Amino acid sequence: MNEDTRQEVIKALAYGESVEDIANMAEVETGEIERINEEYADEIRRRQEVITGGMGYGN
Repeated sequence: MNEDTRQEVIKALAYGESVEDIANMAEVETGEIERINEEYADEIRRRQEVITGGMGYGN
């Protein structure tokens, strides 16, 4: 998976998309999405805060 796709996966996880839907979009196994979800949990959580108005990038 290239970096652009990985960033899209992280964004989709932050928005609450299902692992299955993301795997279909990225054309990978669900296990890879689950691994990214665990490995990038802090980044996903930060993005969720931005989405919900908790803080902003560059502000």
